[in-house]
Amino acid sequence: MLKKLNKRQWAFIGLALLVFASTKLILIKWYLDHREEARPAVLDVKCDPGKASCALPGGGAVSFVTPPARDKAFVIRLSGVGDTAPQASFAMRDMDMGFNRYTFVRDAQGWNATVTLPACVSGGRDWLMTLTANGREYRLPLTAE
Repeated sequence: MLKKLNKRQWAFIGLALLVFASTKLILIKWYLDHREEARPAVLDVKCDPGKASCALPGGGAVSFVTPPARDKAFVIRLSGVGDTAPQASFAMRDMDMGFNRYTFVRDAQGWNATVTLPACVSGGRDWLMTLTANGREYRLPLTAE
């Protein structure tokens, strides 16, 4: 059988719950205030997918082995971006395209990713690629064929 608690024990439980709730609220507020500081600034990169390669600020280069296409897979190559696997995701301006993150794979020349753009019912051709490499984020506008 459970023993009945007296007023002093109930007061201790209430105080412990208040301390726990206060600590939790303080930690949530701290997280919300500091989460933007943890994200790297997004650097805009002007890149023509038809060029041989485009330089990334801070080092490295991105090139499109095959031109970006709406309904076909295409290959993106990165070089000089470090040892951590880069990632890329795609969206349209002012339109969320859902989760579509591609992780690059290392080969002898650098990093490669075979990418298929998300399906878009509007038939839009203008995309934004967000590239994460070396702890930095780059945003590259591109037009798909």
